Amino acid sequence: MSKNLINFSDLTKKDIFDLIELANNFKSEDSLDYRNENLFPDKKIVSMFCEPSTRTKLSFQIAAHNLGAKFIDFDLSNSSMNKGETLEDTLSAMEMMGVDLCILRHTESVIHDFVKDFSNMQFINGGEGSISHPTQTLIDLMTIHESKEKFENLNITIVGDLDHSRVVNSFIEAIQIVGYKSITFCGHPDLCKNFIETPIGNFESELETALQDADVVMALRIQNE
Repeated sequence: MSKNLINFSDLTKKDIFDLIELANNFKSEDSLDYRNENLFPDKKIVSMFCEPSTRTKLSFQIAAHNLGAKFIDFDLSNSSMNKGETLEDTLSAMEMMGVDLCILRHTESVIHDFVKDFSNMQFINGGEGSISHPTQTLIDLMTIHESKEKFENLNITIVGDLDHSRVVNSFIEAIQIVGYKSITFCGHPDLCKNFIETPIGNFESELETALQDADVVMALRIQNE
């Protein structure tokens, strides 16, 4: 498995289920909490979010603390990037300072180039534009796996603003790896233009019809940004 987590093209079906099983091993008896394991006390993790986030950012921070790592929340608003320093220069400085892992969220698809340029620092894709959000999809797959036995038997309905969602793009990549029975896309046609004709499922504009045989429903918000 790659040291970086950028998208699902680098992962196999076994890789995905191994990650889900590993995460399950950290679940405590209290379903709202995870066990603390001081596994990485010598690792420095930087969170670099170039667009706003609450749940994703806090989830990474809590996970890093639970694993014993040193977590650094990089503040872009008070950094040299406000004085003209490029993102690449900033990452280079982090690498020289011994940062082991950078969790990067960006409005554009830049993380792929950084993976090639910075071999001594690993990257996790915390969301890139409207392109992908692999860690969110891993959580979605884990949630489905907790209550459904086989992905191959599932009728899945995805509802909402599909054209502007990075979540749905990553989910489609992953579900084609782990398996599914059918996928139905649903939403206002103006927000689902890329899914009205799709090779991996069918589009249904009527919500009631789309939900009829669904085993799993994914609801996506309007992407105001």
